[in-house]
Amino acid sequence: MKKMILLVLLVTGMMTFASAQNISISGTVKTGDGDALHLAFVQDQQYKNGVYTDSTGSFSLTVYANSKLKVVCRGFRDTLVSVNNQTVFAIVMKPVVNITAKRSGIPEAANPTDGISLVTMRDEMMLNEPGVPGSKRHFNAPGVGPTTSRAVQLDMGQGSIYPVFIHKEATQGSRYLFDTWVHGYILNAADSIIQSPELFFNYDKMGGSLLLSKDKHAAIELYRENVKSFTLFDALNQPSTYAMVPDIDKGHYTQVLSSGNNYKIYKAVKTRFELANYVSDGVASSGNNFDSYQDEYTYYILNVKTNQLQKISLKKKALKQAFAADGNKADGYFKTNDADIDDNYLASLGDYMNK
Repeated sequence: MKKMILLVLLVTGMMTFASAQNISISGTVKTGDGDALHLAFVQDQQYKNGVYTDSTGSFSLTVYANSKLKVVCRGFRDTLVSVNNQTVFAIVMKPVVNITAKRSGIPEAANPTDGISLVTMRDEMMLNEPGVPGSKRHFNAPGVGPTTSRAVQLDMGQGSIYPVFIHKEATQGSRYLFDTWVHGYILNAADSIIQSPELFFNYDKMGGSLLLSKDKHAAIELYRENVKSFTLFDALNQPSTYAMVPDIDKGHYTQVLSSGNNYKIYKAVKTRFELANYVSDGVASSGNNFDSYQDEYTYYILNVKTNQLQKISLKKKALKQAFAADGNKADGYFKTNDADIDDNYLASLGDYMNK
């Protein structure tokens, strides 16, 4: 009898372990007519990550094998798809508006998903970043916090100025992560993903502020304690994820290069502004004749099981020391991967060590 119970427990444990494994999936999101849907948001509801489709409607994502995908696109009904260990998907979305009824003049039925993810941002959640100095304004933004009917005027943000992404003078570099507003999503303090095609983001590397804009003219800054992490997508639809890691920096978000049950690899950035310092005596010269923003990067590896955080250099010796607990596995990766150690190398290494 005891052997039977142990066997049942073992089988159950193996099924649970298998269902919790991460798998890589890909697919497309299209209309019923086969038209690609750009910027449809595909989210793993269990793994708490997501990605936008590119201009061809394609996406790729790491998910749990037993999770469900939630697909959201403006003008279309939210769609749920079970993963069930499947790796390739062809998702078809239905429009919110009944085109036939619309052309016939029949009143449209209400969309049952309207308003579910669009709520007013709490007053204490945001700080105003007016486009015109001395002015104050506010606007309702989808997604972070419960609905409130109280409208207030808000003061300037915590360490951030209104973003000017393109400099007229020959300034090199930028205090902002991107040179324009980009799409993205937020994981809030309640572990809920907040995203909307109406929202645009950027990150102020100097002030440590996540900036949000609805009209690309005025910006607000989100309180750090209410944003656990955020993911922003560049022009090539490549994601960059940042999280608040107080042990590294209490005032700035830290980029997450890799995250798993065994290890997390982080990249911290410090940005400083340097004025032009060019000097010449007619014979010799030194310095730069332009202002610049200088980025300095520091890398860390966190052993999740021991909660030990270690600062590393981009050298194999330092990496071997950080992965000493799994030295044989790390050595196997180093032997088959002899490329230069950069962000992509670290991300791939972290994914390998978390398998």
